Amino acid sequence: MIESKASTGTLNPNQLKAVEHSAGPLLVVAGAGTGKTRVIVERILHLISLGVDPRSILALTFTEKAAGEMMDRVNAVRGGFTLDTTIATYNRFGDELLRTYSAEIGFGSTVLLGETGQLVFMREHLDELGLDYFAPISSPDSQLTLLAGYISLLKQQLVRATDYINYAKAIPNGSEEDKLDKQKHLELASIYSKYIELCRKNNVIDYDDQLYLTIELLQKRPNIKNILQQRYQFILVDEFQDTNPMQSALLHLLAGKSQNIMVVGDDDQSIYGWRGATLANILGFKKHYPKTTEITLIENYRSSQAILDSAYRLIQNNNPDRLEVINKLNKRLVAQAEDGKQPQTLHFSSLDAEMTWIAEDIALRLKTGQDPSTISVLARRNHIVKKMHETMELHAIPHSVAGLSNDLYQQVVVNQLIETLKAINDPLDNMALFHVLGGPMFNISPTDLASLSVVSKKEHIPLSEVVDSSQHKNAVSALKQIGSWRERTQNLSVGSLAYAVMTDSGWKHSLYQRAETDAVTALQVQALGQFFKTLKEFERISDIGSLQNYLQNLPALRAAGSELQDASLDISDSLINILSVHRSKGLEWDTVYIIDCTEGSFPMRNFGSSLTVPDELKTQSEADDHMAEERRLMYVALTRAKRELVLTYSDIHNGGAKRKPSRFISELFGKDPEVAIHEEQAQQTVMELFAPAQEHVAYVTLPAHMTANNKLVLTVSQIDSWLRCPLNFYFIYVLQIPLPRDPIQQYGTIVHSCIQTIHEALSAGTQLSLETLLQNAKRQLPREGYLTARSRERAHTQALKTIKLLYDRFSKEPLPDEIEKPFRAEVPDTKLIMTGRIDAVYQTGDGGIEIRDYKTGTSVTSADKAKKRAQASNQLTLYALAWKIIHDKIPSLLTLDFVETNQQGSVRKQQKSLDTLIKKLRDMEQKLLDGVYPEGKDHTYCRHPL
Repeated sequence: MIESKASTGTLNPNQLKAVEHSAGPLLVVAGAGTGKTRVIVERILHLISLGVDPRSILALTFTEKAAGEMMDRVNAVRGGFTLDTTIATYNRFGDELLRTYSAEIGFGSTVLLGETGQLVFMREHLDELGLDYFAPISSPDSQLTLLAGYISLLKQQLVRATDYINYAKAIPNGSEEDKLDKQKHLELASIYSKYIELCRKNNVIDYDDQLYLTIELLQKRPNIKNILQQRYQFILVDEFQDTNPMQSALLHLLAGKSQNIMVVGDDDQSIYGWRGATLANILGFKKHYPKTTEITLIENYRSSQAILDSAYRLIQNNNPDRLEVINKLNKRLVAQAEDGKQPQTLHFSSLDAEMTWIAEDIALRLKTGQDPSTISVLARRNHIVKKMHETMELHAIPHSVAGLSNDLYQQVVVNQLIETLKAINDPLDNMALFHVLGGPMFNISPTDLASLSVVSKKEHIPLSEVVDSSQHKNAVSALKQIGSWRERTQNLSVGSLAYAVMTDSGWKHSLYQRAETDAVTALQVQALGQFFKTLKEFERISDIGSLQNYLQNLPALRAAGSELQDASLDISDSLINILSVHRSKGLEWDTVYIIDCTEGSFPMRNFGSSLTVPDELKTQSEADDHMAEERRLMYVALTRAKRELVLTYSDIHNGGAKRKPSRFISELFGKDPEVAIHEEQAQQTVMELFAPAQEHVAYVTLPAHMTANNKLVLTVSQIDSWLRCPLNFYFIYVLQIPLPRDPIQQYGTIVHSCIQTIHEALSAGTQLSLETLLQNAKRQLPREGYLTARSRERAHTQALKTIKLLYDRFSKEPLPDEIEKPFRAEVPDTKLIMTGRIDAVYQTGDGGIEIRDYKTGTSVTSADKAKKRAQASNQLTLYALAWKIIHDKIPSLLTLDFVETNQQGSVRKQQKSLDTLIKKLRDMEQKLLDGVYPEGKDHTYCRHPL
């Protein structure tokens, strides 16, 4: 092994060669478990050690978590914490560029459409989209989800609307089939063109636009492209095999003449073709950059040689469409780890027997002392993951199901709230009223409800009239409550009304109380929190955010579904993990079970899509074939195992036809693989099958975005919330409960955005129109959440007045040295990473710096009040600590700047106060790891009713 100059670790010769590559394009073909992420990190460190400006380095990856972990590794070796190097996801990077240069392509302040927002936007412009072929008479909006997905694919393929229209016009009018095909594509091309036009007209963008429009920017504005090429002298790309044509095009535009672009990837691990990725990018990299240096990493630090050899035999079946053949490489991985057991295949008569054996085998391993976190069960299909989870529950084996997703609209609590909204909207909706009265809000007994319902059906009278004329006091009271909500529908948006329903009925209070101690209820609260986010996005995009308009949109939203990610059940470092193969990418375990290895399951059948981008309009490769991708997916599954690999399959699933073993088994082990046949144990009785599983109670753990590399990652706001009241932190940030509209908070965000816009324009020397600033603010100012219409009018007037004052004030004052400065700092002697943004950094006369935090609000009317607020501010102390960690120096001054009253309060921090804060953070870390959330001294601050 050879010592790297950039760090204290060791690198093998090929890793070091990649790290120390001088200049020009570099393709690093990194097999599974060969340390590709480390190579990227070490190259960043090496470039910096050579004197390269950290700001001239750009590293792109696919997830925020991966970007954060990469940044942490760089910082850990450098011994400091800074974000000078841009390490980001493609979308975040594109978003930053668009925010900076959107005016260059005619965009002002834009609104980002999420999945819900996109469907709402398309439905509200249904007539303008001109649907005919894709608009059944009975349900003209039923195809919007399909069309939204197709529009996404077109953008990822960089298809221009004019090119699609020309393609559609050129389709011959021969047979009836040709005519229908022409009609379909003419309509699709028109929808695509109209959708883009509507987005521009309404200043909205979708997720794909964050890159699609960035590419348009660089193509139309060579001056901007030149600025970015000069800024980013070195580009590093992770997981290049998973890029789509749009991402690849962005990289080529940024690389420029220097072509200092390093891409790291493995064509054998490309598994995201279903979401637009193409192997054409990595397979054609050398053709695009003829002077490419190519380095292959084959030293595997994860798996045994027996596992690697089996995986290699399998993947050979994808030849000749592999880099190994095309570029004449050696990709046979060589194990650096100890030998493990030979991979084995087990055959069962039924799926139930297969899963029962796995559960029992795992239980046996645990009894013999194997660490549960070293075991995983992988499946190709999500419903098999769920079934395995149920089997483990039946056997009372503690485990974690990573990322098990369910449709949000199938959650009981969400349906209960929707039924209530339906009953409010339509007094004649008997079914909705029946569900609401018998639900958790009013708890009318089934017997009483049944008797009332019988009268309604028999007499053909609406259930509401039967209840109203009955002697059932509780039901009559419930009906009056529903009526009172109905009277408020004209004045409240659907989100505000839904929140009022939960609050007035006492249901919110009841749920939140139980959620503190009951994990099942806590997950229900999480589901409600996500549902309220969809309501918020609906209101943000919809022209009319009313209850009636929402219910009109509901069928389309239900049809699309909204994936409920159980973020609390992420990859566990203490339990057995059960997950899909796609989610296992990049992970490893000592023992891996791959279950349900049958034809039709793994490999899955190619169900295809009813809409595919025409071959003439897209970038693709023969390697993108469905079966080849399924084989790569199996390759990924195999190479997750370090020591033991067990594949299982069974003949009968749910009483259907006998299944064939997966073709991949013979590709792995030869035409006559050695398969152990397991006889099924005596069948369980019906009573045993339906007996309740032993309950495994656990608190709801932290969401995945709060952890990285076994460390806690919290924002300054989250830490501040904890320091005030840990119990409130649990509800707001762990359970992510729905909160009422807070116009003050929204207003604060708008003012901060205006300050940033003013500072950026002044720093760039560009002219910023006050009128433009005010118009953008007017569009964003909230209309709900105020006590009265008069209070709203006064608040809006004050907001515009404040923006005018800020425009005048900052035009005359010295500019800050840095604006919205992001940071990421690890607190000493903890596993806590603190992140955030500092509003402004100014130089002080004594050679130090001042950190300034802008605040809205009119209550601070004197310097003395401002000073007291600054002295009591946890946030300022947290900023001081972060600056000390990063720069090894305490800021000279920390200031709260109350922009509405133009009052400033400043404090100076000593090391003693930082040490006190660190002690509190250590205590916080331990309590978070233990799942302990006590009430804080400032419990009255809390946003929940406990």
